Amino acid sequence: MNKTFLAVLCFALCVPLQVAQAVPASDERSQSTMALPEIRAAQDALKAELDRRNGPYAQYSESQRRTLREQQASIYSLLEGAQSIEDLGEDNRLRLENLLMAQKAQLEQKPEERMLCERVKVLGSNRPKLQCMSQSQREAMRHEVRTHNADIQRGIEQSRDR
Repeated sequence: MNKTFLAVLCFALCVPLQVAQAVPASDERSQSTMALPEIRAAQDALKAELDRRNGPYAQYSESQRRTLREQQASIYSLLEGAQSIEDLGEDNRLRLENLLMAQKAQLEQKPEERMLCERVKVLGSNRPKLQCMSQSQREAMRHEVRTHNADIQRGIEQSRDR
């Protein structure tokens, strides 16, 4: 059962990555669909394994288990009533991909590699662009912007002192 669980979980977590990689820069989605029943089955299997105290996730703290259960609750609420990925709509599809990637990162104990995707308005265009980056890339960008803004602020303050 354990090998079956891991195979189903791996499939369910890898499908969103394949869909995310299949999205061209122009944000035109391919017609590929994710199998929502497999995602549900993987979440059910994960829930059962999390509830077991001597299972593969026995080393997880209660807060880590709680986080995974909260992610599962969000995933289940997104999947409720949906038969295919097209039933979810663009925003919910993006939320599902982000939740599955976050769950995968936590299960692999690599939160800095968690991919976060968001729709960004492009200057001079009416079409939003899908922008994905890892958590560590986002933190590095945030640090760079803060440093740049602080440098600009220091330059303004120095010019006032003269």
